[in-house]
Amino acid sequence: MITNLFFALTASEMGLSPAILVLIVVSSVVFIVGFAKSSRENEYKKLMDSFIERKEESD
Repeated sequence: MITNLFFALTASEMGLSPAILVLIVVSSVVFIVGFAKSSRENEYKKLMDSFIERKEESD
């Protein structure tokens, strides 16, 4: 009964070789790092644009 609750396939049973698993992990890390970097740069750009607009309005 408890074996029916916990059912999982191993990576080899799913047809995933160690090389494919490494590729998946590396590409996931690159995506997350790239997304975080671009989000941070976009945030700074919006902040600088708002400062520039305020400066122009006060002149």
